[in-house]
Amino acid sequence: MDSRDFTDRYGPWAVVAGASFGLGAAWSQALAARGLNVVMIAESDTPLNEVAADVASRHGVQTLPVVADLGDPGARAAIVAATAGLEVGLLVYNAAVSPIGRFVDTPTAALRATVDVNCHAPVQLCDEFAPRLAARGRGGIVLMSSLSAMQGQAMVGTYAATKAFNLVLAESLWDELGERGVDVLAVCPGATKTPGFTASR
Repeated sequence: MDSRDFTDRYGPWAVVAGASFGLGAAWSQALAARGLNVVMIAESDTPLNEVAADVASRHGVQTLPVVADLGDPGARAAIVAATAGLEVGLLVYNAAVSPIGRFVDTPTAALRATVDVNCHAPVQLCDEFAPRLAARGRGGIVLMSSLSAMQGQAMVGTYAATKAFNLVLAESLWDELGERGVDVLAVCPGATKTPGFTASR
């Protein structure tokens, strides 16, 4: 698919959740290189604003940084307000929380945040954007899963379970939305040398 076809199908705007570093920043750069403007969501304006400025400067596209904590119930409203009037053709949900440690030693708040960010928030954003994409008859949704979704994993059990959730959700939406012209993909990377992965070691 050449850049013009890609932009027509998945543009003019993409929304990338968890966009300030690692795989989310890489998604933003790659989509911008294909000609898409990017709404970039992260929970802190640093380094989000710097990355957004770099993406815009490097690829000659528009970027819109949106500061929102995806574990907060108010995040959806903030994202809806930020994207009002924009034609969004692609949603990439990359944000994740991954506490490492034995389940019985992990604070309840951390377990709740893992489910909120990794499961509840992608459902909310799919609920928001899937109807928009289906109505225009083209577009895509990418949910970042993980190889940890394939089986239970000690020390990251809740994270692995949430990634299995995203895998099954993506497979289900692929079946439902394909006939409406919307592509849905679950991406299951293995260990990737990102800032988050390095810090976890």
